[in-house]
Amino acid sequence: MKLNLDTFLPYQLTNIATRVSNDFAQVYQGKYDLNIPQWRLLANLAQYGQSNAKDLCTQANMDKSTVSRALKELINKNLVCSKLNENDKRASLLVLSEKGEFLHSKIADEAINWEKQLLSGLSDNEYHVLNTVIEKLNNKLRV
Repeated sequence: MKLNLDTFLPYQLTNIATRVSNDFAQVYQGKYDLNIPQWRLLANLAQYGQSNAKDLCTQANMDKSTVSRALKELINKNLVCSKLNENDKRASLLVLSEKGEFLHSKIADEAINWEKQLLSGLSDNEYHVLNTVIEKLNNKLRV
């Protein structure tokens, strides 16, 4: 049996994820001077609140070195603050600064509009089916 990349799910999902990520990156790269890893960490901290670097690796599904580099830049840009973790002195707690929260809010508004435009070609039923399939695949992969 020959593998057909046009229908091979891992290949198709990787391609569409990369294309979506790169296209959406245009929203925050030039205008807000963030790269993809920085945006993903900013978004995760906004969604889940304070975290440590190890947990951010898991939440954002990124490797340790990428997270470390992105966090360093976010801290240098005063978008993320590093606080001492009283429960574990070895791991700092990371949280969005006021500037980081404001920037995330601005980008989030644009993200919602960008997503609406991307999904405008789907009917309500297709959108529901898409979300159902994604949820089922995620649940299957968590087992």
